[in-house]
Amino acid sequence: MDKVTSAHVTGLFGSVNHSVDFSADHAVTIIAGPNGCGKTHLLRLIYAITAYDLNSLARTPFSTLELTLRSKKRIKVKRTTTEEGVVTFEFSGKDLRGRPYNPYKFNYSEVADERELPPWITQTTDGTWFDARVERVVTTDFIRRRYGVAIDAPDVRIPQQFSWLKNFFSGSSAIFIDTQRLDAGPLRKSPQDFSMRRTGDAAPVASRISQYMEQIRAQITEARRASLAASQDADQSFAERVLEKARTTIKEKDLKERYQKIADQQAELHENGLSAQLMAVAFPDSRTNPTERRILNVFLDDWEKRLSPLLPINGKLKALRKIVEDKFVGKEIKLDARGGIRFYSKKTKTPLRVGSLSSGEQHLLAVFTLLLFSADSGSLVLIDEPEISMHAAWKHDFLSDISEVADINDLQIALATHSSSIINGRWELVQEIGVAE
Repeated sequence: MDKVTSAHVTGLFGSVNHSVDFSADHAVTIIAGPNGCGKTHLLRLIYAITAYDLNSLARTPFSTLELTLRSKKRIKVKRTTTEEGVVTFEFSGKDLRGRPYNPYKFNYSEVADERELPPWITQTTDGTWFDARVERVVTTDFIRRRYGVAIDAPDVRIPQQFSWLKNFFSGSSAIFIDTQRLDAGPLRKSPQDFSMRRTGDAAPVASRISQYMEQIRAQITEARRASLAASQDADQSFAERVLEKARTTIKEKDLKERYQKIADQQAELHENGLSAQLMAVAFPDSRTNPTERRILNVFLDDWEKRLSPLLPINGKLKALRKIVEDKFVGKEIKLDARGGIRFYSKKTKTPLRVGSLSSGEQHLLAVFTLLLFSADSGSLVLIDEPEISMHAAWKHDFLSDISEVADINDLQIALATHSSSIINGRWELVQEIGVAE
């Protein structure tokens, strides 16, 4: 998704205007202000226009909302209400050269849809679905077939002549995290927001974390499968590629440095449970001859291809492990053979259930597993009051932790807070908004 550079809302609840410039050289923007100034509503509106969440746009009184993107494109929605109470939207915008798009104006009416999913079926933030009865991720196609519901993309209701608007929403990805209601799961641009509703009470935080853990397992399984496929492809063509490079000149110093780098990566993957073996071939102690160097060079080509699918997930696991083991007293995480994350007591080495973690630990784990493993790369993430249920010492580290996660997964994050501990001296990232006079 194209990064947001600014957001401007007018007429919020009739009289409030807010403008926010997003950080240009940092992944995180902090929106600060006193209680009652509209921080939460501003975040929800930014989410709503990015996700084409017409329900939220209709229910929140405002006049105009405009986003400017890094590409210089703009998208704006104007909201009016007739004397009869009918809400009218007008979407407009400009392309990267400043030329106006054809505006799309329509009357909004919330369409009731009584189709229901059972309470054990919830949608995860990457668009897949989670069956809590078997703790397994299932596909949208499975949901369609099993429960007979139609799940449409959010932009299907936009007429074709407004292709600029359809293109914007098809390329956007936004997540809203309300840390006071993590048990209800994060809001995200997702098909069920527009075509269906789910019955039953919201799942507890531990159940929500189980969904994210299942997604991690699925991603690890896929990475291992890709690594195995790369290994098999390389084995089939090894001899042919050695012959192709029979006249290639390889310097021993460069080869040894490359070998050591790959060996270190392999050792780290092994330590983190992503690979079952260490480096398969030791570098010769004696000086190598040209033929040996050519063979070793092709071998390293193949080994890099085997490791490549595992490296992105390894970086995310490292970040999660660092956050957990630095902050969760007496606890550590490990991968089991199937790629599942398990918690253990550092002292007794006994396994721990997610439900046995403190509420603060569960909330922190939910936020970071979501952002590392469920959020689409490039997403806009809007977090409301992350300090809720957070230990005082954790607040000082939150900004650095969330910044590292944003860099790993290419996220743009805007968080609303009135906690100076969360800001932790980084006032250059803060956009302050006030209460209307």
